Amino acid sequence: MVRLSRISAIHLTLFLFALALIGQAARVQLVEGKEWSQRALRQQFRTGPITAPRGDILDATGNVLAESRELFRLNIAPREVKNRRALARALTESGFDSRLVAAATDTTRKWVTLPGLHVASEVGALTALDGVHSEPLLSREYVNAPGIRRIVGSLDPGGRAVAGIELALDSVLRGDSSRASVARDVRGRRLDSPGSWSTAPRAGNRVTLTINRDLQEICERALTRATDSLDASGGDIVVLNPVSGEVLAMASRRRGQTSMSNTAVTEPFEPGSTLKPFVAAALLERNRARVDEVVETFNGEMLLGKRRIVDIHKAPRMSLADVIRHSSNIGIVQFGARLTPREKYELLRDLGLGAPTGIPLPGEADGTLNEPRRWSGTTAESIVMGYEVSVTPLQLAVAYAVLANGGEVLQPHIIREIRSAEGDLLFRASARVLRRVFSEPVARRMRELLTSVVDSGTAVKADLATFQIAGKSGTARRTVRGQGYVAGNYTASFVGIFPADEPQYVVVVKLDSPRRAYYGGEIAAPVTAVVLRAAIAARDAALDRGDLARVDREIAVAVADDTTGAQTPPTPLTPLPALAEDGRITERTPQPAQLIALPHARRARADDRAPRIVPDVQGLPTRNAVRALHAAGFRVTLVSGQKAPTVPAAGSLHAPGSIVKLQHIH
Repeated sequence: MVRLSRISAIHLTLFLFALALIGQAARVQLVEGKEWSQRALRQQFRTGPITAPRGDILDATGNVLAESRELFRLNIAPREVKNRRALARALTESGFDSRLVAAATDTTRKWVTLPGLHVASEVGALTALDGVHSEPLLSREYVNAPGIRRIVGSLDPGGRAVAGIELALDSVLRGDSSRASVARDVRGRRLDSPGSWSTAPRAGNRVTLTINRDLQEICERALTRATDSLDASGGDIVVLNPVSGEVLAMASRRRGQTSMSNTAVTEPFEPGSTLKPFVAAALLERNRARVDEVVETFNGEMLLGKRRIVDIHKAPRMSLADVIRHSSNIGIVQFGARLTPREKYELLRDLGLGAPTGIPLPGEADGTLNEPRRWSGTTAESIVMGYEVSVTPLQLAVAYAVLANGGEVLQPHIIREIRSAEGDLLFRASARVLRRVFSEPVARRMRELLTSVVDSGTAVKADLATFQIAGKSGTARRTVRGQGYVAGNYTASFVGIFPADEPQYVVVVKLDSPRRAYYGGEIAAPVTAVVLRAAIAARDAALDRGDLARVDREIAVAVADDTTGAQTPPTPLTPLPALAEDGRITERTPQPAQLIALPHARRARADDRAPRIVPDVQGLPTRNAVRALHAAGFRVTLVSGQKAPTVPAAGSLHAPGSIVKLQHIH
């Protein structure tokens, strides 16, 4: 037996150990190499999504309403800092307090996260220093206006769309995200690796709305003042372009509620007398009534079976024109009986009531319009007075646009265009006619009748000095779930068409449960006038000033006699009557009662047509100057490059309604 020497044994042992190492290395690298490589990647790298920036949302004039911004969270590793003095100085200059400065330069700490998110330009000096690590994050920034926010919507903390345009067009705005490998150092801190992206993230598309920011702010302020001063529970204002179908403004407010829903499309209401013009238009379209045709109105009270119908404006008889002007319940019921239940239903259905408009806002309500087979014994009369049917403010605006544009129902839209992140046009909206409901002569005739409502009827408080407005007021009793109609609870509304001759706006104003007054002609109509005056004075509120300058105000001077041929004596304002058992009411006219025959005779206006002095507006901001000139009774045209503040000059006498050229400095 051969005995190994000690040195040979050591060599053999080392050889066997080396052979084992080689075998193990071969097994790890050749047999298990792929598994260990994947395990290393899992430990040192993590693949995660890289969220693409959401597309911007703009208003009709290009103002940014929502945008994604890249912000940075700053982390400091004090032990990696080489120049503590420079770091302390940079932190102080960036606005961090001394406590954070001390913590960031304390080498006993391994990691310090600075509070807040920061723009790159604000912390550029910091991120250039050793030991400062920045973590990019996307933040969604919104314009600071509650009304705009209701329309635009919002994202939750996880970046998911939860309301408004953000939710409705989420797939358009979201963009295409990507995935990237993120390396981690020995302390577990992330290191982005853009070079390892499978595909670069692609930003979302840019969406431009039809909303005009200036007009939206005007409506928001007017609605806030109205609801506060009247102690109303809330309200809505919608401004629609009746020619294009564009929604120009949509303001909503509810007392004590922080909901971001657009109640102008989510909360239907009974429109009351604002539906009466459509009944009249249907009769004219079918040649079943004439504007000057007279029906009995029984001095303001009529029994229909066991039901008592009352009018605030009491007269023995009224023409169809007077029924609209003075909002007679009895008159519209008498005239409305000439339409069958099916014709009434089809009329309102064709106007778009009882169905969503299709506007891309979440939660749009259908409203209520029952088929005739589901009507009760009182529906045929109630529906012509605006009861037993419910509409949203937007639906009502779309219906009145039919009278404003010559008889056509347009598809309303709130999206003007969509462009890619590179600026390529993907979609552009255009006026889309759904159907024709009235002929153009009937629509024009109805605007004339609605002009008389503002001139001398229930809505004189909507009147403007230099432009004619057509419109109709409404007052409807409100219901409470489980209790039916409740005394003292009303909806006051007014729908205006501006200007009456060549309409550019349809304005719907609705006030819920006002406590200090509740007739639509007294409280909703003045809000419309406030909105219109401010829009005229605004620099850009989606008005064609060239068209406005061509619209002449027609001044009525003839006082009409009633249909018996005798001059109607002025009637004093009467106290508000007791509510009927069925809860139906109408608006009280603030004018003495008269019957006025159209088309050639109107109530004499008290306007002073004597020449007026052009006010001195030198030094005033443009908006204030325009407002002062309008208040003086003049129309205004802005002129660039004009040397004088106004032409004609301040202090000169000119007829009200004349055009004053105002110096416009850009």
